[in-house]
Amino acid sequence: MKTFVTYRPKGNFVWGSVALLLDCLFLAQAIFYPVKDENLGIDLLVAAMVATAAVLIWLRPKLILHQEHLIVVNPVSSRKILYKNITELETKWALLIHHESQRTRVWVAPANGKYRWIAESNARLLFTKVPRTEGKVVGVTSMSQSNNSDSGLAAQLIRERIEG
Repeated sequence: MKTFVTYRPKGNFVWGSVALLLDCLFLAQAIFYPVKDENLGIDLLVAAMVATAAVLIWLRPKLILHQEHLIVVNPVSSRKILYKNITELETKWALLIHHESQRTRVWVAPANGKYRWIAESNARLLFTKVPRTEGKVVGVTSMSQSNNSDSGLAAQLIRERIEG
């Protein structure tokens, strides 16, 4: 039985896959259809740098939630944090975990823009069957705290593990 949950947004896989696909197409073009006076070594170096950046930025970062601790894997570092050491979860721009005397930003949990939240809230009010006078009385939550954002969802998963 799996005792951990790996949190990684699907958008990261899409962007990383697209970047690697375009990188492979560039390599195929450079190798099989060379241009006169073009340096293949430089093309291979550029392709390697783009592939490395795609893996580091989109494919490597994740948040692994175990029973007693969590592991934050960012592009160039990873950190193990015990749930009992977490003092605060901040979701304003991206999930920021305050633990002991340190802070760790979670790369895979950014907050979405406020305009998307406003648009979703307005659409929800317009197409609901609740009368407009009652529909206007809705609790307002920032997008960063909502479960519709990556930061809000990751924070909720961590809070569930802390309480449980």
